[in-house]
Amino acid sequence: MRIRSLLAGSVLMLASMTTAWAAGPASPTAEPVKTAAAAPAPETTRAAPIRVWNQELVRLEVPYRGLTPQVRAERATDRIAEAIDELEPDAIRAEWTQVGADSGVMFLQDNQILFALRPGDADAPDRAALEQVAPQVLQRFRQILKERREARSVTGLLRNIGLVVLATLLYALLLWSIARASEWLRLRVQAAAARAAGPVPLRGVDVHAVTSTTVRFGFRGLRLLLVLFFTYVWLGYVLTRFPYSRPWGRALGQYLVDGASDLGRSFVHAIPSLLMLALIFLITRGIVRLVGTWFRGVETGAFTVDWLEPSAVPTTRRLVSWVIWLFAVTVAYPYIPGSKTEAFKGVSVFVGLMLSLGSAGVISQIVSGFIALYSRAVRPGDIVRIGENEGMVTHIGTFSLKMVTRTREEITIPNSTLAATPVRNYTRHAAEGGLLVTTSVTIGYDAPWRQVHALLQLAAARTPQLLPGHKPFVLQSELTDFYVNYQLNVAVADPKERPHALSRLHAEIQDAFNEFGVQIMSPNFEAQPEQKVWVPRDQWHVAPAAPDAPGNTDGQRPEGGTAS
Repeated sequence: MRIRSLLAGSVLMLASMTTAWAAGPASPTAEPVKTAAAAPAPETTRAAPIRVWNQELVRLEVPYRGLTPQVRAERATDRIAEAIDELEPDAIRAEWTQVGADSGVMFLQDNQILFALRPGDADAPDRAALEQVAPQVLQRFRQILKERREARSVTGLLRNIGLVVLATLLYALLLWSIARASEWLRLRVQAAAARAAGPVPLRGVDVHAVTSTTVRFGFRGLRLLLVLFFTYVWLGYVLTRFPYSRPWGRALGQYLVDGASDLGRSFVHAIPSLLMLALIFLITRGIVRLVGTWFRGVETGAFTVDWLEPSAVPTTRRLVSWVIWLFAVTVAYPYIPGSKTEAFKGVSVFVGLMLSLGSAGVISQIVSGFIALYSRAVRPGDIVRIGENEGMVTHIGTFSLKMVTRTREEITIPNSTLAATPVRNYTRHAAEGGLLVTTSVTIGYDAPWRQVHALLQLAAARTPQLLPGHKPFVLQSELTDFYVNYQLNVAVADPKERPHALSRLHAEIQDAFNEFGVQIMSPNFEAQPEQKVWVPRDQWHVAPAAPDAPGNTDGQRPEGGTAS
């Protein structure tokens, strides 16, 4: 009977060993043990963990008799879960066992086999490595069982609940302190910024409002970061107080430690690149300042160059500075931390795409501005006419030109429009003999042309805004069916006075022709009237006009003005 019992026990042991080997591996510590890098396994042999009470014990990595590691791990997990209430941590042992061609480490309590590790599991390729891993797995197994027993203890549970409540109260107090401290500090910083900024707006912008908004959002962001950090720490602590959720808490803590460690290592590794970036920045800034000093010398007249006008210096200085900084960015790009990562490359592609889609019009404006600037078509201070707009140019920028009309309206003209529209510059050649101004009148054929010439020249002589050294002359520009078109050419010294000079000249022409009884044929007549259409001198000041009324020019007319 005893021999029969031994034989039955041996058969049962062999069957149990076969089933246990099929169940799979276990990991010695909370984290999977890694002894060597392994090549990626096929989908059917992917590593699978054995889990005991929500915690990973070890990973099975090799199949056994047609069973994948996943099936082996599931069977071992189920077997341990069924027997976990009867397992004693100190009674569990690990033994190396060889049955025929099958070998491995058996984990069992008394004669109950829980699971087995075969060579290849837990990154242990042979018996020597597996025997080194087995004690760690056994220790981890016992620790999990002890933690489970601790969690089922009422005393331990109450103690952990008390610690969690205390930690929660401290956490709430900390959040309240952060809110009060950040608000107190924000008010102090805003008050200091308001005193430093002063009540005077900067270029039309309320600096106080801008700084107040910036400080407020900055403190909100800092407070949010602190709240998230302490919430993360509190949650990790709470989870580690209970054995079942302890893996989650440890994982949160490990994420934080790993993140800080990676950040520190990245910063240390980036120190040479940061030093190179700082060197490139300092060199570039020095070059830009040196170039800016030279350009300011040209602008103030300290240096004289033939190819650059003072009016083009500001735009040229900005253009050269941009080119220098772009070159510096190109040189510094490889040294920017993270520039070789896929995320940074993706952002670079996105920014380049956005610039390529949206910069066509901007580049057109910039190029058009350079054409207008370096072709010297206009300068700040010139009186010009662009399309239907006439005024003085006040600024030529990278994207647009600004001009002020005589009615004090500021008009902004895009550089693309400036490059495609004819520009009349009344100032460019005015210094060489004044600005030539023309006006036309139509006189009937019944008036002698010599008399008309003399009357137009008399009106020009009575206009004080005209250039004294320039002799007015008259051209008969057209002979129509009813009248002759006479064009009077005069010169104005100051182009800014052109509208006033024309207005005064027109008034003097009317007075001269009325004075000598010559009819002006504008507007057109369908037929010659029976009497001349003109205004006698005695009707020049018909009410409400008066000899001394504003705008009257009789008192300023030179006495004895005659036609030449």
